[in-house]
Amino acid sequence: MRRSYVLDPGSSVTLVRMGNSSRALTWLTAGVFAALLLPRLAQDGMFMDGELYAAVAHNEARGYGTFWLPRFSERGVAGLPAFHEHPPLFFGLLATWFRIFGSGFWVERAFSLFTALLLAGLLVLLWRQLIPGDRGRRASWWPILLWIIVPTVFWSYHNNMIENTMGLFTTAAVLCVLKSGDRWWPWWPLAGLCVVLASLTKGLPGLFPLAAPVLCWIALRNGSLARAFAASSLMTALVVVAYALLWAWPDAHANLSVYVEKRLLHRIAAMPTVEHHWASLEMLFSNMLGPLAIVVVLWASLRKHTGSMGPDRRAALAMLLTGLSGVAPLMLTLVQKSFYMTAALPLISLALALWSLPYMERLLAMLAPRAVAIRAITGAGMVAVAGAIIAAVALFGTAGRDAELLRDVRRIGPVVGPDRTVGLPPALWNEWGLQTYLMRYASISLDNGPVPHTWYVTTKNGPIPDTLDHHAVDLGLETLQLYRRTQDP
Repeated sequence: MRRSYVLDPGSSVTLVRMGNSSRALTWLTAGVFAALLLPRLAQDGMFMDGELYAAVAHNEARGYGTFWLPRFSERGVAGLPAFHEHPPLFFGLLATWFRIFGSGFWVERAFSLFTALLLAGLLVLLWRQLIPGDRGRRASWWPILLWIIVPTVFWSYHNNMIENTMGLFTTAAVLCVLKSGDRWWPWWPLAGLCVVLASLTKGLPGLFPLAAPVLCWIALRNGSLARAFAASSLMTALVVVAYALLWAWPDAHANLSVYVEKRLLHRIAAMPTVEHHWASLEMLFSNMLGPLAIVVVLWASLRKHTGSMGPDRRAALAMLLTGLSGVAPLMLTLVQKSFYMTAALPLISLALALWSLPYMERLLAMLAPRAVAIRAITGAGMVAVAGAIIAAVALFGTAGRDAELLRDVRRIGPVVGPDRTVGLPPALWNEWGLQTYLMRYASISLDNGPVPHTWYVTTKNGPIPDTLDHHAVDLGLETLQLYRRTQDP
């Protein structure tokens, strides 16, 4: 008989007439999903890291830089002319979107929404793999709801974080592991390939699914431990072979060697962002407070009316261990930020959904005969979806942050022209919002060095160039001041 990681579909809760209540809560989940993502994604302005990534990808699409040697600006980042802060796959994927859809501000936001929808689809596939049949189908919305309300999740999609794309590959790798059963082909190689793609997106954090076969065996005890080790070993071997081949390819080596030597190893000794190594666990707990609160309320309200947990608890443990394997390595250094764990959050949310499924099923059964409540929930979900779409249309192109700076950048761009380098006071070099917006929307590099440039930009009250060589250009800027040399250098 074929063994599998799939669970017994039996349940202690009798599933009766839950179709309507399930559809109602599906609408509610769609409304929450749309409300948390669409209005903000329709707006301009972004966290510095996301705007930096968009600028690098946009440059690649324009031919300024290549897949293996992406570029941000003429001065580069961290003293490197090419952009080596991360491996190149994310930038190549987003550059493809720019080639297809053009340079509009909305392109990277559409890409973020696309990755969010794909991740939701992968969560549904994982859920139905673990909870097969009608039982899983009726509650497919439940893990999506618990995942999308995590603050770091929707913030990451608002701001074009690389972890969004890495999360697609890591989640797909775990799905392949769960689907393998006794058939190693094609699932183990596919899982290994997904891990390769995840690591080419964000580096070492993308490797955590290599432990998934063993961690799932610990929780589920399906198959044998030897087989689980074999799966992890084959996946690891595929990753090693893939990188050996890439290391031998001159173009790839030029990228990866600099990334490893100058950026990856440098991170270990980089300026710390937290005070202790356990900070990621604190950030994880604070992010999961919303889903935890919902689950605790369900448990407290319905535990007396619900039978034993059955196999759901083992599935929850499998996903929790796998998700935590994506968080634990982050604690090896003191450079930790909440969005670094974004790729692990779908699995941890899925674990909560699995653990609480019997209580949610009880709630669905209680709602089933209450037609008024079902109509109210359905209506609320539909209104939320429609309201999010209307809000997105109304807000389209408005500034969600950095409004004055964005207006100044859009005034400077047409005057200076693309592919130019503009002087900058050294004190303003770390104003990365200014740098990233000028490059993303105007293809203008900034330089704080001594070499004179035709154009010079500073803040309203910032250091000014030699007034004998430059004159102020009146563009009605709000936060900046643009100067031009009397004679071009």
